[in-house]
Amino acid sequence: MSDRYNQVVLVGHLFEKLIYSIDKELVHKITFITEKEPLSGTAEAKKILNKLIDYYTERKISVQSVEFDFQVPTKPVAELTHLIYQQRLQGFSNVKVNISGGLRYMVIWLYIACSITNTKIIHGDFIYEGSKEVGIYQNMVQPTIPFQLITNKQFEFLELFFNTYKNHNDFFNPNLTFNDNQLLSDRKKYYSLETLKESLEQKRGNSLSRGSINGFIEH
Repeated sequence: MSDRYNQVVLVGHLFEKLIYSIDKELVHKITFITEKEPLSGTAEAKKILNKLIDYYTERKISVQSVEFDFQVPTKPVAELTHLIYQQRLQGFSNVKVNISGGLRYMVIWLYIACSITNTKIIHGDFIYEGSKEVGIYQNMVQPTIPFQLITNKQFEFLELFFNTYKNHNDFFNPNLTFNDNQLLSDRKKYYSLETLKESLEQKRGNSLSRGSINGFIEH
């Protein structure tokens, strides 16, 4: 089997529920996501996280734990996008995101990131006795939104906001978290369209009209 499978799991408060869903998929590695800043349910989620890590470590499955800034609007989209590309660069050709645990507003950010990266997102179809999950039928693949890829001109424009880098591996260095990667956190800022235009002119080696900046955004 040449494919390597990494399941990225949003940790909630129900241990058995997550076990049912995780174990329904092939896995070589599991990456658990919890919130970085304390929320009302963080303490319970951390307890479940520790139980999950112990459970899968005992079963000789590689585990990783990451924390996302769910209190910063839209940042989890960037964090998960970064994480997914990191895993792909490390040879995990099959990455799935499991949203069976976690709160709805957390799930929304992860859903957007999966749509951007064309990553499968799954949720358990559980068997219930009363209100308790006692088993699972399957994991359902949730349909994602097809995002249009950015154009070469838009990519060239976006590059103006980052310091010099050699290749995409600098962006997705597996040894660095999203927050620890200075290439991502220490971005260039422009306080006028004129300075932005000058930077683009320097990059392209020719003069541009001020209005052409809009063209780079639109095309």
